[in-house]
Amino acid sequence: MAESGATDLSNAAAVSARWVEWRRKLDIGAYDRRFEQMAAAGHDVHGEADFIASYAQSSVLDAGCGTGRIAIELEQRGYEVVGVDLDADMLSAARRKQPNMQWVVDDLARMQLPRRFTTIAMPGNVMIFCEPNDRRLIVHNMAQHLEPNGLLIAGFALEPNGYSLLQWDQDCAASGFELIERFSTWDRQPFVGAGDYHVSVHRRADRFTVHDLVAEARSLLERISPTDLHHELSHNGELAVLDTRQLRDRERDGYISGSVHVPLSVVEWRVDPASGYTEAGLRGFDQRIVLVCNDGYSSSLAAATLQRLGFGRATDLVGGFQAWVRAGLPVESMPAAH
Repeated sequence: MAESGATDLSNAAAVSARWVEWRRKLDIGAYDRRFEQMAAAGHDVHGEADFIASYAQSSVLDAGCGTGRIAIELEQRGYEVVGVDLDADMLSAARRKQPNMQWVVDDLARMQLPRRFTTIAMPGNVMIFCEPNDRRLIVHNMAQHLEPNGLLIAGFALEPNGYSLLQWDQDCAASGFELIERFSTWDRQPFVGAGDYHVSVHRRADRFTVHDLVAEARSLLERISPTDLHHELSHNGELAVLDTRQLRDRERDGYISGSVHVPLSVVEWRVDPASGYTEAGLRGFDQRIVLVCNDGYSSSLAAATLQRLGFGRATDLVGGFQAWVRAGLPVESMPAAH
């Protein structure tokens, strides 16, 4: 990994064009040293961590953690912290500073971590640096990674003609979040409508939601990553990969070689031998079955249902077919219709 963002932007490019432009001017080492020098001079550089710690319970996901300044400080205060960022070079710097913490290179809009948290923090202008089309997806995914009643804490600049506070609140409400507090700074200055920055605390609904339904299903599964599935397809002739997407998705986007098309609406009937309509090639309750949907949500629910039917090795592909494509793995095209 490059030490300086000024010399290698290949990892930053996946975040957004705006992020690349910002990183073009940034030396990662100098960025970290500036905070170290401020702390050595007696300045408080932990205002964000102080604020987050006043709300956090046991576990914190630092979403868009950068070089890990806030995540490391929270970990030193006794919280269980996971840092996620799509910029691999910045995350590499975080890992050098604290190699014993968990650092994950992933996309906030599409990551599917194998656990949930009591608090998610996004203190670093995350929502204005991400791809605009991903903003609602990111909020939805934060809800997916929060426990019931969990808190989402975010701060970002409010720019003219940018991502507005109204849109942020609407995106949060659409995923079951309720605003509980808002400030204009991390040291709790009152928020005024004409301000250019906000720090907002939202609470996830405490009722049993679709997010909990998915989490409950996944707790039964040993999910498989795209790279592991690709390897297993080459070495396990008994593996059954069932593609639950609609036919038009396979025709448009292609499919995983060796997969069998079994639409989601008939998965249980095509797998359970008691139905009378079992898919040819399925060999019994001990067979390894991997379900693949588009994004890795409905497949989790279906795989959990297959386990209830007695197929103890049923599971699904993390991130679905889209994750397979993003990993650069081979895709077969449907033959042209004659």
